Amino acid sequence: MNIFLENIYNLSFFFNTGIGIFSFVCIYILIVLLILPASWLSLLSGFLYGSYLGSIIVFISASIGASVAFFVSKSLFAKKLKNIFSRYPKLSVMEKVVEKGGLKLIFLARLSPIFPFSILNYFYGLNNVKFRDFAFGLLGIIPGTLLYCSIGSLAKSIQDLNNVQSPNNLYMTIVGIIATFLVLYFSAKYSKEYFENS
Repeated sequence: MNIFLENIYNLSFFFNTGIGIFSFVCIYILIVLLILPASWLSLLSGFLYGSYLGSIIVFISASIGASVAFFVSKSLFAKKLKNIFSRYPKLSVMEKVVEKGGLKLIFLARLSPIFPFSILNYFYGLNNVKFRDFAFGLLGIIPGTLLYCSIGSLAKSIQDLNNVQSPNNLYMTIVGIIATFLVLYFSAKYSKEYFENS
């Protein structure tokens, strides 16, 4: 990671060009598709482009990567998963919960820090989630994106950025806890309704 960041710093003039921003977006999309942690890239975006432009670049990159992952999952894996569900009916409760929760559950899960961003993209593709709900649910990553990019923009050097710990903001922590509680609450509620109607 240290060597990578040093190379980025040496090429910072490149990343502030049009082709450089495009390259950064492509790297971010690839990281999302490979289910790798992207928070450090969000910090780096804040360092390279500032809080606001960095947040816009990260949101666009993450949204494109998430959408590609969603459609890849839906087209390549969803049919196989439905075959498994048909053999094990109890597994279908998870699909029904996500389907019934729709945009509400998707948005809350995006706000919660315990649900990994990249894994959720593929997970939603496996379920009967409408792309419209999936896309609107991505708005839930905006608070975290702004926080990471803002922290990154405060770094004076690449070494500062390398020493930055994961942001621990009281408001984001409270939002994350509430969102996690609500996801669990609605999941339990929809599961109970499913079994009562089965």
